[in-house]
Amino acid sequence: MKQHVPLKNNKYKRMKFNTYLLTLFLFINTFIYGQEDKKSVVKFNGNIGFYYDFYSFSQENYSTFRPRYPKNLLRLNAQASLQMGKYLNIPISINITNQDVLYNLPSVPEENVLDYVKNPANQISINPKYKWAQAFLGTQTPLYSPLSTGDIPIFGIGLEINPGKFILSATYGTSQRSIEPNLSLNIPGAYEQKIIATRIGFGKIEGTKFTLNIVKIKDDLTSVSTTPIGINPIEGITISPYFEFKIAKKLKIRTETAGSVYTNNLLNPGTINEDFVNSIKDIITINASSTADLSHNTRIDWLGDKFQIGGEIKYIGPGFLPVGYRFIERDILDYKLNTGFKLIKNKINLTGSFGVRTNNLQNTLLSTTKRMIANINLFTQINDKFSINTTYSNFGFNNDASILNQRIELINNSVTISPTYTFKTNKYNHLIGINISLNSFEQFDVVNNTFTKAKNITYTTNYNLSFNNMPLSIMAQALYLKNEIPTGDFNMLNYGVTANYKLLNKKLNTSLGLNFAHIDKPIQTTDFRTGINTKIGYKMTKKIQFKLRYRYSGFKYGDSRPGAILNQNRIQFSIQQKF
Repeated sequence: MKQHVPLKNNKYKRMKFNTYLLTLFLFINTFIYGQEDKKSVVKFNGNIGFYYDFYSFSQENYSTFRPRYPKNLLRLNAQASLQMGKYLNIPISINITNQDVLYNLPSVPEENVLDYVKNPANQISINPKYKWAQAFLGTQTPLYSPLSTGDIPIFGIGLEINPGKFILSATYGTSQRSIEPNLSLNIPGAYEQKIIATRIGFGKIEGTKFTLNIVKIKDDLTSVSTTPIGINPIEGITISPYFEFKIAKKLKIRTETAGSVYTNNLLNPGTINEDFVNSIKDIITINASSTADLSHNTRIDWLGDKFQIGGEIKYIGPGFLPVGYRFIERDILDYKLNTGFKLIKNKINLTGSFGVRTNNLQNTLLSTTKRMIANINLFTQINDKFSINTTYSNFGFNNDASILNQRIELINNSVTISPTYTFKTNKYNHLIGINISLNSFEQFDVVNNTFTKAKNITYTTNYNLSFNNMPLSIMAQALYLKNEIPTGDFNMLNYGVTANYKLLNKKLNTSLGLNFAHIDKPIQTTDFRTGINTKIGYKMTKKIQFKLRYRYSGFKYGDSRPGAILNQNRIQFSIQQKF
């Protein structure tokens, strides 16, 4: 059984870790100053920041309130590049906190020190690069292609070389940590999951290329002493040839066909008697829960200076799974058109995409769905002072089910209009912005055998005033939201003002903001919200600055929560250095 040394509720270890954070911050700064000789063959560039957040709250008649932030949060963030000589470059990324863990779980499991370092809330990576070769150590997210791998962060090692036109990449690491289940803490648990990915081909990694991608994941059955609750151990492999090239200077094409074998439950006792199984059983575990299928994706883009157009087609088989991606909708066929153009010296800029998605291609489900998607953005610069930005999006979903309780039909439409007007005088600069947003959502209600509608409209006005003869700027904002939904309507009026002033030759930046909101619901008294936001920033040198921020929000509820009062305070401090 794995031994867990708890970090939570252990003040001594928490104090030690906080000390380590501060010591690491000071060490890096000491190292930086040691490398400031511009003639040195060793150069260190980047930035580092140390952050501290404090949060507290008080309540009356609101005992069910859950804190929205940790009480004490420390963070250290460093992004740097160590250049040694002409060819060796070592990018370094450190982002660590004193949080126990980053889980979407009701309770936090215990961790040992190694688990803490591998925690997804912390990211540490060192990626040395020498000419055409680069190594990856620590947290990384390999991105090969749309149907192989691209969004799973792992903690491990990797190598990528591209001498001439030869491409070779390989990565191995942990993509999921093991978690022991605990019913009393409502923790379902999880198996440790390993991932190995490789690609080989020719071309340039950031340009025209052909690669063969192979990605495999597998859960470790021995990583936990107790079987996780409701979670099956999995294993899968995806293989795909991927092409990316240019036919002409402005015409770009990418295409990929992928196949996968996926076992949904390694503990399934059933077997499959097929010749295909015998040919791959040494590569992946096969049982009655295994599936194999294909997918395809092709995209063509013409990218001109004034006009662009492109199209994409994507097919995902019902049994296909790209094991290097967390989530994907399967059994679909997509058609998409993308376009855009610029007119009148770029004063008119329009971009848009239109698509249709159909599923249940093999008729394995009771119904078939079809979705319509459209997105349009139009920016128009009327003159030097006045411009308008307009967006429209449409999303539709429906199926052909004849049985009433299986019918799905919905339509969502959204329109936003945002005019902006600016003008200047000898003493002042003015900016006036208005935003009008309309959203409607219509869905078929199978219970009442009718359509239900929800819609909201939002009006926002912003006014910015800056003074030419003094470092003062003032911003006023007002927002009105009207929301109509089947469960109950409500209106909100929010207004506020923020002033910003710079002192000490603009090294000291101060701001104060006040905000008030009224929330009204039918047959209920008004809820009130008050906010205060203050900020001080001081630039000690050209490279070092610190910031201190205080935010207060107070809620006084009406009939929605009789007699309830909530006060929240948050203090944020940071010191940042560029080098």
